[in-house]
Amino acid sequence: MNRLLLLLTFCLLSGTVHAQYVTNLTLQKNQFITGEPVVAVISVTNRSGADVIVGGHGARDWLQFEITETAGRRLSPVTISSEQPITLKAGGTSKHTVEISGGYSTADLGTFNMIANVLHPISGQFYMSNKVRMTITDSKPNMFDQPFGVPEGFPNAGRARRFQVILFRELDTLQLYCRITDDRSGAYIATFLLGPAMMAVQPQISIDTKNKLHIFFLAQPRIFCHAIVNPDGKIYKRTYYRDSEGNRPSLLMTNDGALVTGGEVFDPGAPPPKGKPLRKASERPPGL
Repeated sequence: MNRLLLLLTFCLLSGTVHAQYVTNLTLQKNQFITGEPVVAVISVTNRSGADVIVGGHGARDWLQFEITETAGRRLSPVTISSEQPITLKAGGTSKHTVEISGGYSTADLGTFNMIANVLHPISGQFYMSNKVRMTITDSKPNMFDQPFGVPEGFPNAGRARRFQVILFRELDTLQLYCRITDDRSGAYIATFLLGPAMMAVQPQISIDTKNKLHIFFLAQPRIFCHAIVNPDGKIYKRTYYRDSEGNRPSLLMTNDGALVTGGEVFDPGAPPPKGKPLRKASERPPGL
């Protein structure tokens, strides 16, 4: 009798434990190039019946990603912490966007499965999400590849680096990537997406006198993007221009950096002026 009672109690508790969270994992895209950060969106529905607080200074990591090759080899887990506490409301659903940065997350080529485990601190258990698939590939710098020195005012000043620009075909679109590598070891320091590119106009790419990289390219029909990348591998500025009545914008390098001549500044997120028709969806670069 006692054994039966214990068994029934265990089954009831197990049912309660498995109902703590309903977790869903999605990726902003499923194809990446080596070293590119993976951006994941975690949706958590708290079914525990009480508010749950995860994260906070000194608290246990609240999120863990498991990445496994299709052949079964498991990569080192990626754990995520939070200095600020996160409250998961009872009965509520919250979404959390997490960037898995660092080359180790996309260092190997191939197809991988990823799941997210979310901590329930009261029970000390992690609860598993669905499985998503991602593909990691690579491409050599086929648009631009030049060395530069890291100037004063940036980390690792004096080190030799390389700016590389990669044109990569992703499904039916061409994507422009920027990569910064160590000139001596070849190690990837940063890899990130600049945006879709149309080859009807050849991109203009140059390093200015302050060792910032300027990339000027056609992002959508009649819409150009001017992206500026700092020597530390971070985007300094991104500005859009529109070809107005045949006055096509162009990038001109100067002693002070760069100047865009022609065209007009264009904000893809701004509403159209009164009296003008609504902008087409094609005028909005993806992500805006």
